[in-house]
Amino acid sequence: MKTNIFMGLTVTALTLASCSKDEISSVNNLDGKAIGFEISTGKTRAGVSNLDVLQHDAEGFGVFATNGASKNVFIDNEVYRYDGAWRWAADKVMWPAEEDGYPVNFYAYYPLKNITLNEHLTTHYTVADTPEEQVDLLATNQTDVMVKPVSGDVSLAFKHILSKIDFKVVTGAFATVEVQSIAIKNVGNTGVFNFARLDWSTQPVEWSSQYNYMEAPVKTANIFAGETTPKDVTGSSGSLMLMPQDLSLRGWDKAIETIGTLSYIEVVYRAYDSQTGEDIVGFTNVDDYPDYEGEVSGPLFVKVGYPLPTLWLMGKAFTYTIFIADGNSSGGNLVEENFIDENGDDTDIPVINPETGEPVEPPAPVFPGNTIGFMVSVEGWDETGNIHHLQ
Repeated sequence: MKTNIFMGLTVTALTLASCSKDEISSVNNLDGKAIGFEISTGKTRAGVSNLDVLQHDAEGFGVFATNGASKNVFIDNEVYRYDGAWRWAADKVMWPAEEDGYPVNFYAYYPLKNITLNEHLTTHYTVADTPEEQVDLLATNQTDVMVKPVSGDVSLAFKHILSKIDFKVVTGAFATVEVQSIAIKNVGNTGVFNFARLDWSTQPVEWSSQYNYMEAPVKTANIFAGETTPKDVTGSSGSLMLMPQDLSLRGWDKAIETIGTLSYIEVVYRAYDSQTGEDIVGFTNVDDYPDYEGEVSGPLFVKVGYPLPTLWLMGKAFTYTIFIADGNSSGGNLVEENFIDENGDDTDIPVINPETGEPVEPPAPVFPGNTIGFMVSVEGWDETGNIHHLQ
């Protein structure tokens, strides 16, 4: 007998870890008059920007600077790069020779193609649609430099200015779960970054309908069997690099009867008993729907969502651990009235509530006692941070 159950969502943010010491690269100017930089980035995992990435990117990073009491443009988006040693891509930029050339204010950014600065010290940025196109933006400043350092070098400590999002999966000890897709829906994608304050000036002013962390069809690497400890979701094209924002301002609350353009996480999955092969995510085998026999030959998947009231902080890495067919879950809603086939397409087969015998009307609460949940950890890309608890 199949166990006819569905899974909902719960989110609890648990930990925030500090980074280790910064990576530093020094530059010594032989003549003591050319401007150089001592560069550092917070240590981080592979796949995101760090000192090694900067040194191996032939394009280098951009530098903008003002000087004097009037804050005239002194360096206009010049390139500083590494080719065995750090140096200016064009002619050396020299320190002001006169007192009225001070103070000097430096602003730097990486990568070059995503940012251009002007005297307003702000840049408009829009997050790309896919992980393949998204980048880990770095920015820093060093202001009010009143005299030329003896070495000629200015310290630049780059900061990550976006929020990094990843997912892991935990299943019940005897469950096999196929995760077809994970997406973050309806979040801000455009903002204005202020280089003088090193922060985002406003909440995002435009919104993206969906960011896909991984997409259909199901990949072998995303079939999880008895994974009682968090396991990475693979098959994605890397971490999502998204706009920092307070999603509580527009997050979907389960008490709200329509989702509309509110923010939430969406997971498409199916689950079955690892030993018997029987479905444990209700009615996800087409055999349960004799009226539709022959229309769909493969398994059926459900689409479940959870509200996303998280405060995404600049320079923080958020990992959502998804609990499916596990006892640590509660809450959540079905967000699609029909089942999804193994290719990610709508089947037109309605999801039936086993208690009422009627089709569900999204966002429909999951059926009692059968849920999917999230445990959220937050890794710091800098030395500080907070702990968030989301219920």
